[in-house]
Amino acid sequence: MSEQRSNLQIATHLDAKSLGYCNAGLRRWFPRDGVTFEDFRQQGVSTGWLRATGDAMAIRLAEHVEQQANSVADEGAKA
Repeated sequence: MSEQRSNLQIATHLDAKSLGYCNAGLRRWFPRDGVTFEDFRQQGVSTGWLRATGDAMAIRLAEHVEQQANSVADEGAKA
């Protein structure tokens, strides 16, 4: 179930910027599977999509977003 849930997490441009990623580096992932850089900036992409790129930086972003989501879920469970 957690694997399926992780594919539903959305990584945003702000998430990428929080890791210090620059736009020039991010643009290398696009266009791919009909997704453009502008789509990413406006709507984000799923962590599953990021993993499918095979790019180490994209995978790191996916892991970062999933870890943040898990932290929020864990905090909510404690409350």
